[in-house]
Amino acid sequence: MASQENQLKEEMLSQGTTLQQGRYCIERYLSSGGFGNTYLAVDTRFDEKVAIKEFFMKGINQREKGNTVSVSNAINTPKFVEQREKFNKEAQRIRRLNCENIVKVNDLFDENETSYYVMDYIDGLSLRDIVKQQGPVSEQVAMRYLEQTLRALEEVHSKKIFHLDLKPSNLMVDKYDRLRVIDFGASKQQKADGNGASASSALCYTPGYAPMEQKDLRFDKFGPWTDIYSLGATMYFVLTGETPPDGTDIQDEREKAFHFPPTVSEKMQQLIVWMMEYNRNARPQSVAEIRDFLQDGVVPERDAEVGTVLSMKRPPLSREQDASSGKSKMLMWASVGLIAVIAFVLIFMLGRRMSSGQAEKAEPTTVEQPVQTASQNVIDKHCENAVLGHYLYTGPIDENGVPHGRGAAVFTENGKPNGNVYTGPIEHGVFSGKDAVFKFGTENTFEGSFENNEYAEGKLTINSTGQYFEGSFSHGDPYTGTWYDGDGKEIKKLKKGK
Repeated sequence: MASQENQLKEEMLSQGTTLQQGRYCIERYLSSGGFGNTYLAVDTRFDEKVAIKEFFMKGINQREKGNTVSVSNAINTPKFVEQREKFNKEAQRIRRLNCENIVKVNDLFDENETSYYVMDYIDGLSLRDIVKQQGPVSEQVAMRYLEQTLRALEEVHSKKIFHLDLKPSNLMVDKYDRLRVIDFGASKQQKADGNGASASSALCYTPGYAPMEQKDLRFDKFGPWTDIYSLGATMYFVLTGETPPDGTDIQDEREKAFHFPPTVSEKMQQLIVWMMEYNRNARPQSVAEIRDFLQDGVVPERDAEVGTVLSMKRPPLSREQDASSGKSKMLMWASVGLIAVIAFVLIFMLGRRMSSGQAEKAEPTTVEQPVQTASQNVIDKHCENAVLGHYLYTGPIDENGVPHGRGAAVFTENGKPNGNVYTGPIEHGVFSGKDAVFKFGTENTFEGSFENNEYAEGKLTINSTGQYFEGSFSHGDPYTGTWYDGDGKEIKKLKKGK
């Protein structure tokens, strides 16, 4: 613990540090994320408290004497440059927004070989902190927060921007009960043709608050409805104090995936369920539709093919209709079953022919099969990893249908393989264990052990240069070990990332 605190102090600007020739004076450190440190500071020109966000990539940057920020390994320089540019765009996006419920950016500058932007300091708590400290809020209070967030989203979407990280910790409430949306680090600009968002880089998300199109990185399917899903999940947390149901649970269990206390009105329940529809086309398509619902309580009609978990809005089937529907479903599933059987037989026969042909040419070999603790095997099962994203899985699964054992994962983007492939052990959906191989597209290859979905110890090879690192990793980055060139000659030793 002490070593972590010392490392934190080494990475942070110390109290009394000044920026912009003395205009801003750092008072104390506030928080950190993967791409930045935030400080409380004083704008000496106006004697006002401000928040300053510094671009600093955890595990990649280090602080030199004189507060200069450097890249610990030259191989990460392109990544630093790319993300720093994105950091500056984040500030510029927020600056364009004009709404009292969105944090305001007042300055942007370069110093210490990195970038900074200055924001209003919000003296208050996030919705997450409020619920953690005081418990779920009343519906009346939740409605105040909802209305203020809708005003913010209205402004964000009018500027063709998607926030893409709405969650309780990114909604701050000051001592005057005014809510403001913060952290636009994941935000993206809508494409010029109006179809989805720009896809210049990968996107992180928070489990429970991201809809399926965001998990699958379907940038072409992003829209106001993407942020609306996250807002519905946030309201669910605020009113229940519980983590929102996952999208797959909503798809499988429909209304039963939600667990509202009796203090939440039926209308509010209906709104949240509607906002969190698994099918993006069935959600509210704009803030205006949510406002209309709050006024008259009517969900707009959608095409029948869209499907919605709001079955309460549809009239019940008559006995004749119900029987007819049942017969149609039986015929449909019978047809599907027949097709599946035929496909299986054809694949089996083709496999027999291929394997027998290969057997004539190859010598018999004995392969030691790993011990499987799972219940069965699957092929190309759609799975989701909270850190690594969506993938098609082939291998054993546990009794709950979750990958468990040695298997292969082919990661996808926009429904197609993106070049990332993992083969190795998986423990109940978590990539952990020895003798794993992860191919990151054509860029690099890792061989070694994984721990909690990240590189732990092994060899990382940069395919374009042949350079490789052998040793331990922290947060997926080289930590303690040695870098070698393509000929195996030592380049640099690392100790705790330095």
